[in-house]
Amino acid sequence: MRRRSPPRRRRAGEEEDAHPSPDRLSALPDALLRRVMSSHKAWEVVRTCVLSRRWRHLWASAPCVDLRLRPGCPDGDTTPEEFARFARSLFRRRDASAPVDTLRLRSSDVDGAFDEDDAKSWIRTAVKRRARVIHLIGHRDGLAALEHAAFVSRHLRILKLSYARLDDNLLTQLSSRCPSLEEMDLKDCLISGSEISSSSLKTLAMVKCNMFWGLTITAPNLVLLRCVKPIGQAPSFNNLGSIVAGTIILDDYCFSDDFEDFSKDGLDETTDDDSDDGNKWRPKTGAGYGFGLPQKRHRPSGYKDAIDYGSDIESDDNQANTYEYSEIASDFDGSGYNDVGHSSTKDGNLWAHGENSGCSDSKISGGHNIIHSLSNATSLELLADAGEVILTRELKSCPSFSNLKTLCLGEWSMAADFDRLLLFLQCSPNLEKLFLELKLSFNVRKAMELGVKPNGRSFACKHLRMVKIKCSKDDVRVHKLARLFKANGVSVEKIFVRRTGSTYLRGKKTMKDLARHELEFWGDKFWGDG
Repeated sequence: MRRRSPPRRRRAGEEEDAHPSPDRLSALPDALLRRVMSSHKAWEVVRTCVLSRRWRHLWASAPCVDLRLRPGCPDGDTTPEEFARFARSLFRRRDASAPVDTLRLRSSDVDGAFDEDDAKSWIRTAVKRRARVIHLIGHRDGLAALEHAAFVSRHLRILKLSYARLDDNLLTQLSSRCPSLEEMDLKDCLISGSEISSSSLKTLAMVKCNMFWGLTITAPNLVLLRCVKPIGQAPSFNNLGSIVAGTIILDDYCFSDDFEDFSKDGLDETTDDDSDDGNKWRPKTGAGYGFGLPQKRHRPSGYKDAIDYGSDIESDDNQANTYEYSEIASDFDGSGYNDVGHSSTKDGNLWAHGENSGCSDSKISGGHNIIHSLSNATSLELLADAGEVILTRELKSCPSFSNLKTLCLGEWSMAADFDRLLLFLQCSPNLEKLFLELKLSFNVRKAMELGVKPNGRSFACKHLRMVKIKCSKDDVRVHKLARLFKANGVSVEKIFVRRTGSTYLRGKKTMKDLARHELEFWGDKFWGDG
């Protein structure tokens, strides 16, 4: 009989051998593991094959292939050296029966890891593998040129393009040869085609897209629309009868001949890691919305003002700045206004209509039917600077917004004794929530003094339960608005005010910053030339 050896005695301080913990991650279902893989870059997913036998072939059927390289900033030592060769091998070795549900890539790599022909080949392969989602990112200095034939697919459902060129051929293919296309997201694109016409499209986003040639959109089943700061021209719309929510943000400066997009200066391409969650259709109201000249131009770097203006200049996005109107009603006594309702000051009308970007009505085209097309919406945002041309032109024949429950209007609707605001309220009998963004010109000397005579200016919004006004601390129009609402049966308990910093002080600081910036610039130039 074999003698059993005695158990080994543990040395002092030596811990008892622990049982190996079970691999709970590998115990998860294949479908869930593939979903986890979809949140990683393709080369990271492939490397999971060495974890265990369980993981050896999972990568070959991962539903998402993410080939995005950050321009000029490779992902450390993890990126394959011969990237194009890696990508070709990846598609070749994938499970032939597994569809490429999602493809994310750039049109080319600035460091030469792959070129545009490689990217086009990968798109064709993904479309053949029944891709439902394609997210392509070009470059600011070299827009992606797309092969229209590559996008012919009955499976394609979501198309996201950034820094890409869309001509008539491509738009025709997307409109007529992609019967399942439901969502199109375009950012910083050059749209040289004349029409987007699709009966399947349900959501459409166009952010800072160049449309100098004009564009008409026909989408009878469109539910969600977001058009932010179009450049050159605003799109025109036909047959949006199913629309539920719409956001239109316009800046006349983008339609001028000398427009230059300063917001891109010194910034990485923001579309590289776009959020794919469901909140993208609820952007922060007014986010990325510039009034007139881009804000960046008025914020020179390298200079810190010696005067600390504190919170009277900058705004805080916290609850402390939001008040019930009754809390601030005593800040205004109504003096300085005559019975007619106009300011008794000499310069009251100097800035009563705000400040636009210098574009005249004759120079701005497009945007036809932009308001009428949204008449069936339940939620609507129309944001623009004072003096905006297109919305003012289209509002001359205001439709009835019988379904409208939530409305957000910008500074453009505040001019002329709030006539445009009143017109919207008169045409929106079922309105429940109203958001108003008041924006004074940054260089005014004091708050705008504009009286409002409520008599004869009536509206009936019996379901209106909240009015929220965002304005600067020194904008007295908020009190005139409160008076107007109160005269039409809206109690002050339903009116809330979110105050931002003082326009007057912010304007003074801006002018000081600009003056100091000019001195520094010309001083450096003088000493440099010397």
